[in-house]
Amino acid sequence: MLVPAILYREQIQKEFQKYYYTTDMMYETGCLDNWSPNIEVNPDEQTYQYAIVRNDDKLIGFLTFRIDWYCSRVYNFGLFSFDRGNTLIGREVFHKLDELVNRFHRVEWRAISGNPACKSYDSFIEKYNGNKHVLKDAIRDRTGNYHDDIIYEIVRGGRNGEK
Repeated sequence: MLVPAILYREQIQKEFQKYYYTTDMMYETGCLDNWSPNIEVNPDEQTYQYAIVRNDDKLIGFLTFRIDWYCSRVYNFGLFSFDRGNTLIGREVFHKLDELVNRFHRVEWRAISGNPACKSYDSFIEKYNGNKHVLKDAIRDRTGNYHDDIIYEIVRGGRNGEK
């Protein structure tokens, strides 16, 4: 289930630190930087940060995004799994994405090719007739291999009110 990230703040930051200098961190940041979320005690009205937890309250992931209320746009997603292969993470994230797509005009996120989540993202945008834009060889990893930068978008209503 998704719960406010502040309830797991220290644990989330410690879990992120375990992935410093890894390919998993590159998939999260889109570059070679290391990053840990700044989880606010009192988040602003644009930033949403969730801990993904099992029924026994064990932390298994982190989800964050921003909302531009004026443009009805959801963007700047961050998703990190601390329990690889746990299907609960995907179910919770796609339930939240369904909710956002049905509420806001535009939902967009990015991923780096090679990220295991890309296959699920491809299926999700297909469900909503979304678009996938691929920036070829935009990211270079630590071993010198290039990866595509993928932009996913779902626009509800379009310019002419079409779905």
